[in-house]
This record gives sequence, C-alpha cells and structure tokens, in this order.
Amino acid sequence: MMKSRLRDLKPASAGPPPRLPPLSAAEGAYAMPQRIDARAARAALPLWGEAALRAAEAHWAPLLPAHALMQRAGEAASRLLAARWPHARRVLLLCGPGNNGGDGLAAAASLARRDFAPRLRVVLVGCGDASQWNPQRRPADWCWALAQARAAGLQPVAWEGGDAAGWLRDADAVVDALLGLGLREAPRGQLGEAVQALDGRPEGLPLLALDLPSGLRGATGEAPGAHVRADATLAMLGLQPGHVGGPQAAACGELWLDALQVDMRAAAPAAPRALLGDSDSALRALPPLHRAAHKGERGDVRLFGGAAGMTGALWLAARAALLLGGGRVYAASLDPRAPAVDAEFPELMLRDVDSLLEAARGAGRGAACHVFGPGAGASPQALRCLLELLDAPQPLVIDADGLNLLAAQPRDGAAWQALRRRAHAAWLTPHPTEAARLLECETSSVQSDRLAAARRLCELTGAQVVLKGAGSVIACTDGTTWVNHGGNGLLATAGTGDVLAGALGACLARSAGASHAARAAVWLHAAAAELALRDGAALRAGTLAQWMLRAWREAAPGVCNA
Repeated sequence: MMKSRLRDLKPASAGPPPRLPPLSAAEGAYAMPQRIDARAARAALPLWGEAALRAAEAHWAPLLPAHALMQRAGEAASRLLAARWPHARRVLLLCGPGNNGGDGLAAAASLARRDFAPRLRVVLVGCGDASQWNPQRRPADWCWALAQARAAGLQPVAWEGGDAAGWLRDADAVVDALLGLGLREAPRGQLGEAVQALDGRPEGLPLLALDLPSGLRGATGEAPGAHVRADATLAMLGLQPGHVGGPQAAACGELWLDALQVDMRAAAPAAPRALLGDSDSALRALPPLHRAAHKGERGDVRLFGGAAGMTGALWLAARAALLLGGGRVYAASLDPRAPAVDAEFPELMLRDVDSLLEAARGAGRGAACHVFGPGAGASPQALRCLLELLDAPQPLVIDADGLNLLAAQPRDGAAWQALRRRAHAAWLTPHPTEAARLLECETSSVQSDRLAAARRLCELTGAQVVLKGAGSVIACTDGTTWVNHGGNGLLATAGTGDVLAGALGACLARSAGASHAARAAVWLHAAAAELALRDGAALRAGTLAQWMLRAWREAAPGVCNA
C-alpha cells in the first residue's frame, strides 16, 4: 500500500500483539480479487493518480477499525497467491520498509494461518536490523503487520544480499512487497539489490507483485532503472495508468484488483486521470443496421494516400473500412500509375484525387468520413490534399504521412489554423514518434507520460487523439481520456496502423464522428490480436480487419451485421 497510514500504533508491550475484530459475515465471504483483462475492461474502470489513492486511504482509515486496510490487503494477497499457485509449498516474501512491505507482512501472516499453509520465508529489505523494527523508525501499520507475522509463528530476517540466490532457488513462489506507490527514482541500496535479484530469478519461478512491480511508476508505466517483471500484480484500492499502459506496463503480468471493500469514488477529491475500457457501451452506441437499411445509412468513407511505392498502405486502410461496415468506400491514390481497380476487393471504388476531393467538398450532411495519410508521402500534391480536406465538411481522420506533413508545417500556418477552426470532428492517430514530431519533443518524453502527451496534443490541435501503443490512449476534446486494454505484439507489424485508420473511418462515418466510435475501433483492433493469439493463428495487416470483424461479432452480435 502507501507510505501514509493514519492510525498510530501504541508502543509495543510485553503482552500479545493487537488483533483486529473478527470479520463480519460479509467480509468472511469476501470474494477473490477481480481479474483485469479485456473482458473486465468492457465496462469502464477508473484509473487513479497517486494523490487520489492516498486521499482515499486517508478518508477511509479513520472510519474503519485500526489497520483494517492493511489486513484486507494482506488477506487479498494471500487469497490470490493460494488460488493462483495452489501447489506452492515454499513461498519467499520480500518486504520493504514502507507500507507496501507492511502489506507483504500481513500477507505472510494470513498465509501462515491458512489450512495447509506453505513454508514461508519473510525477508525484510532496506529495514535495517531488528533494533530498527519499531514505531520510531517504521510506519505504524508496518509495525502492526510485523507483530501479526510474529504472532503467526514467523520469524522475519534482515536482507543479506549473499543469501538471495539461495532463497530464490528454495522457493516455489515469490511475493514482491518491496516498493509500492510514489516511486521517484531507481531503487538503490538493498532495495536495488533485491530488485535485481528478483529480475534475475530462476526461470519459471512465479512472482506476485503487490500494488506494482517494484521499480515501476504507477503514474506512467515506465521505470527509471531496474524493475521487477511479475507474473501477476495485485493492485490495491484502485488501478493506476501505469498498470495498463506505458513502456514497461507489461511487467505487471496478469493484472488483478482488490478495492479492499471501500469505494474510491466516495473518497477521492479529484476525478480519475483516465478511464479504462468501456468497449461494451462504445459498441452498443454504433447504430445497428435494421432489415430495411441501405448502403447510404452505413456511411461513405473517402480515403486519400498511397503515393508511388506505398499504395499498399492505402488499400489496407480502404479494405478495412469496407470490412468494418463502410457502405461505400472510395480510395484516391496519389500515384498516377496506381491500378484502377482492386482485383481482390472490386467493391472498392477507386478514383483520382481531384474528383474525390470534389466529392468530399460537397459531401453535405450525409453519413461520411474522410481519411488522409496512409502512404501519402510528403509531396506538394499531398499537402494540397490535406489542406483541402481540413476545410471539407464531415469527420476527418489524419494518419501516418498526414501527421508528418502536419508536423512539418509552421504552428501558425494554414494547416494548423484550419485544423483548429474545424467545425467537424478531426482525429489524429499518431504512434509515439509521430506524436513527438507534432509536440516538438523527444519520443522518450511522449512515452514517459502517455496520458499527458495525448492530452497536450489534443489541446494543441483542437483535434481528438488516438495515441497508439501499449495501452492506446484516446484523448477527447470534451476533456475525457480513455485507455484501451488488450492487444499484443502481433500488432507490431507493418500496415496494422493503416488498418486502424480505415476501421476508424468506417466507425466514425456510421456514428457521425462520435468519440465512442473511436473507442470501438481501437478496442476491436486490440481484440483482434487477442483472438488471433488465443487461436494460435498468424496475423498480418492483410488479415487484421477480418479478425476485427470476428471480434465485433463475438462482442456484440446484435450490432455487427456487416
């Protein structure tokens, strides 16, 4: 948990250590922590900042029995460890000097009291010798948890780096309770030694991290130095952005949440930093196709791009728009030698750039969306096309080379001014490097706080933003920010971003540019990769849209009639 625990522990006496009152009937039937995966994230889940989590703890601690939150944290960890690795007979718990370490001690006490309890070794890291394990040197809840562990028959020992390899070889499972929230710098001293030991643990030795894998920043999902790679992470009270997005968020492994039987929203003084998921409502909000529907109701998608040598990017986007429900899909290639028909998808209507731009200018109020950028290149013709589309009605998606063209223009120039004054929705879909060009910063700066980068870009351009990557961020002009859960390395191939641009165009055309359409498209993009991985199938950009359609049918069969 966190460093701030508001209940003070009285000086230790010679009598038995204090114990909490018996659990109520409701608490005795306390459920397992919740697994946070793509299925769980189909409903909206808040992502909290560190300050909000600390404020919630400060709110609830005086209203509960002393040490209740730490006891509940320890029991949740015990329950998850026993359920997740039931055959672990030897468990090593590494506990740090703060209340994350206290959670580990409480977990050890809870494990020791279980039927068929495993053999436990509890190691206190960065806590000094036993003379410093007192309320004058350690947090009150930590001292209480230490007393609980001793009362359960355990004998915690101080860290000795030379013993780490032996301890790890002798364990069937490990609990990382070294560092929790509020990491400011790379772990040092004994904590740094312990983190490196855990990072180099024997292959196949499972590790459960409490709150966060030690060394990971909960606000951003990045690590300033060495960090633990967990098989599972148990978040306490609420989720943070770094659990689900950021350069090292994958270090969390399986993600679990236990709210410790309190309501974060009733206590947090500020709104969540972002929302996770909610794909169900996004998919349901896409208009269903009734029996009398016609292609005009599904929307027109007009795509521009595909300069010489890059027509494949345009066709990938156009085919995705068709498969994801576009009623009429038009594509204009900037390569004058491009084929006049797509032999594999002859229903795509290929046009020259000028005639399709004229159609875009006169689109009127019908359901439609324009997409610019896949394979567009950086020619004067491409820039002219972008400028005309910025002044055209209907929603607009700017992707790939369209973003690079925009980044190359002066901030007070015609392109940026047209983007900011648009009356219709505009969507930018950068990957981190493209976002860095638009923000005039380094890619590392974008990745160090993806939520902040997406919001800055949204405010700078007046456009809505999909910042692609691990935990894609969707920043809307109404101030809301979403993080998409799911996806995997199967998406790390050429052309998958073009497919997302086309799918986004189809969803926006069908829903008049509403933000839920973008969330639906981004979720389907990630869900397709999850399905392919589940089925052990190969995945490439050319087949991705079909997997997206399958994910849509499985998630919302009453909506997807494409």
